[in-house]
Amino acid sequence: MVLLQESDFLVRLTDLYGANRAGTVYVWIKRFAGRLASLRRRKPKEQEAAAEKEEPKCLVRARSNRKGSKISCVIEAKDLMRFQLALGNIMRQQMDGLKTRERSKEERQKEREEKRQTKAKAASVKKDSAQKKDVQPKSKSKKGKKK
Repeated sequence: MVLLQESDFLVRLTDLYGANRAGTVYVWIKRFAGRLASLRRRKPKEQEAAAEKEEPKCLVRARSNRKGSKISCVIEAKDLMRFQLALGNIMRQQMDGLKTRERSKEERQKEREEKRQTKAKAASVKKDSAQKKDVQPKSKSKKGKKK
């Protein structure tokens, strides 16, 4: 498995998606507390002691069914949000061959009725707010005053 830098990983992942238009690409994201902690995973106390020294990171792996297609990358915690947005954009761009779900007549009719109900509720709320604005407070009467 090839350990890459963040930008190189994203480029290779895009290529991997391009090469597997009709195939499958697997992506894993998991917590990575350092190599020493991962080597001691069968001994929990020693693993915990090794993990305390390092800041947690994120290990990202990707592969397809083709031989030699494994790639991986380690992301620092501070860069994780930016990396996840970039990863999400790549995935969204590459998943253009997804099939739409076929719905039955009952499901379509139920969705139409739900839309009608929400429109009716929105219209009634608008009417109520308009009626409240039209009603003006009555001014004080001047009955007891003479000129």
